[in-house]
Amino acid sequence: MKIFIYLPFIFIFLLSIEISHSASLERIVQRGSLKICALADRLPFSSRSSNPPGIQIELARNISKELGVELEIIWVRYRFHARKAGCDMVMEAVSKKGDEDKRDIEGARPLTRAGSSDRSGKKSLPPQVSIPIVKVETYLVGFKKNIQNKTSVENLSEMSIGVMNRSWSHMLLQKNGINYRTKFITESELVQGVVDKEIDAAFVSSFQYWWYLKNNPDVELDAIREFDFQRDVSLNVGILMRGADSETVDKINSLLEIMLEKEIIQNIYASYGIKYVSPN
Repeated sequence: MKIFIYLPFIFIFLLSIEISHSASLERIVQRGSLKICALADRLPFSSRSSNPPGIQIELARNISKELGVELEIIWVRYRFHARKAGCDMVMEAVSKKGDEDKRDIEGARPLTRAGSSDRSGKKSLPPQVSIPIVKVETYLVGFKKNIQNKTSVENLSEMSIGVMNRSWSHMLLQKNGINYRTKFITESELVQGVVDKEIDAAFVSSFQYWWYLKNNPDVELDAIREFDFQRDVSLNVGILMRGADSETVDKINSLLEIMLEKEIIQNIYASYGIKYVSPN
């Protein structure tokens, strides 16, 4: 397997040259490799230095294997770097029409939909999103004594609630005048803030909640899964394809449908301790 590591200073250089282009299925096969962008330290999703490698890396390996090509991982430090790196796919994107304005599971937009042209103004095919492959829910997480029966915004008025900055949950708490804290940079830090009692509870993605419990089985965290704005903060997630023509989109969607039918995707999530929820 080829693995390309892009250090932060390289992106300064990339600004001075023409942005490399992502490819259609035909070009991917001719090249002999599928390029994906992934964040280097973001388990359970992706990791450059850890075993396991992350859900998104395992999913990408399955796709590249089915295409009969090698996998090239372009490690990026920040999300906005993905556009300039010329990756063919980003393994996370909001995948249901009408949800495009929602923030993703860590409070920012998916790795990139931006930039359908290069610096010279040359137009390229707009990013396409695959069929949804999983539903990401948002839980109110905390110790049982703190969150028991806390199923609505009104129940949170006397609590300090942690939330990812600029996330959909953040906006809803702000709108309802709830005391919130956005000091935490990652969801793992947010969960740890609950454990350390810096905050009473936090709105956390279902993925991060289950991953934390898998790695900290002695910590008795609980979760309210049916909060009253659950529908507003849940996301159907698929794969972002850059430079993909209709043939490429159809092929990837077909592979994903087969992987779902064979429960390959569901089993990948289960191996990380995550309770899989089908998209709707």
